[in-house]
Amino acid sequence: MTNQFSQIRWGRVAWTALIVYGASFLIVMLIVTGYATYLAFQARGAPDQSMIEAFANQYAPWIGAISLMLFTFLGTIWMARFVRMGIELHGLVVGILVSLVNILFEGVGSFSLTTLLTTVLLIGSGWLGGWFAAKKEAN
Repeated sequence: MTNQFSQIRWGRVAWTALIVYGASFLIVMLIVTGYATYLAFQARGAPDQSMIEAFANQYAPWIGAISLMLFTFLGTIWMARFVRMGIELHGLVVGILVSLVNILFEGVGSFSLTTLLTTVLLIGSGWLGGWFAAKKEAN
């Protein structure tokens, strides 16, 4: 087991985790901005801030979690092109790092059942991406 951890390319894993989290954050921001733009065109002026805030509070957590899982899966598959050994382990570590970054930005004090579920799904998403990439590599 120690030998496997020593083979992890930590720089690649860290960059992948940060890119995944950044891409997820960017998607959420673009969707909320798109909604605000839609409201601005509809109102032919300044949009109603309470509607934008309500939209962001209602949809941003779900959009963020789903996009984070999707990008973790895709980021692990992308990273597997550069990592030839221990692809599943690399995917698992990416999932763990992304979930830790997510916990840090959500706030450690606000740990809830939703955060726990998101953490488990992110780690599973990273491992699944690694497993999928390893199967693809084997063929």
